[in-house]
Amino acid sequence: MAKKQTQKLIKSEDFNIVKKPCITEKASFLAEKNFYTFEVDKRSNKIEIKDFIEKKYNVHVISVRIINAPQKPKKRGIIKGFKSGFKKAIVRIKEGEQIDLTVK
Repeated sequence: MAKKQTQKLIKSEDFNIVKKPCITEKASFLAEKNFYTFEVDKRSNKIEIKDFIEKKYNVHVISVRIINAPQKPKKRGIIKGFKSGFKKAIVRIKEGEQIDLTVK
């Protein structure tokens, strides 16, 4: 008989899902329409992000959109390297609710 392989499930407590909110001009315009932008961990998915935002900010999340920004090549003199990529989530919350991003 083959041994049953157990897969370790990563829970939201194992790593910090939301690294920081993205505060840009475009994100400010989106916040007026109940869309909030966060930089998230590369290993996280939409379901984990939704649960984390609902628990941390006590709001109802309607939808989550994910953007994977790829790494970009950079050159400084003769040294070549890459600027690390990141994952960004745009979260839509229920009408009438707000997230205060100014308080840490």
